[in-house]
Amino acid sequence: MYFPKLSLVFLLVASVAAGQEMPNPQAMQMQVQKIAQERPREAEAAARAFLQLVAPDRISGLDSLKATALDPYWMEVGQLTVQFDLVQNLMRRDSVRAGLVARMFGVEVNARALQRSYRGASEAQRSQLRSQLERLIGHHSDLEDPLRGLEVADIERRLAEVRAETQRRRDKRTEFVKWSVDDIIRDATRPQ
Repeated sequence: MYFPKLSLVFLLVASVAAGQEMPNPQAMQMQVQKIAQERPREAEAAARAFLQLVAPDRISGLDSLKATALDPYWMEVGQLTVQFDLVQNLMRRDSVRAGLVARMFGVEVNARALQRSYRGASEAQRSQLRSQLERLIGHHSDLEDPLRGLEVADIERRLAEVRAETQRRRDKRTEFVKWSVDDIIRDATRPQ
């Protein structure tokens, strides 16, 4: 019912691009499920705050979900809370990437709402919902492009740094060898 793969794929891209450790998808899913089971009030508040940021038009849908189906409501709260935490952590390192990821998560909120609607929809409604989902996922993909562009720029920058350091070490090879030999001899002649 939820888009854990979709969220995680793009989150991994954002995390790697920002030079962070890759989030563990299983650990993230376990966090979502833990929140859904324990139902902490602070998770509800965090989810609502994040929803206000990324998809304010979906707050009424979250309220409706709470009134009609508590288990799906808490799964959504868990998903939003984990996403909020990830965006906050990313924001500390890279606000541009965090903004893109937050926008992608906003698209995902809307996609999950359409997914829930799809279950009880008629065939005619399903066709319309499918079209809406295709537009949303297309938009999600469009948001991924600049994120990948940032990743490519980071890789190119790091590659240029490594190449420059390699060339510097080649240029100073004789000095480095002399210094290393001097250190070895100095250590060998020290009293023990």
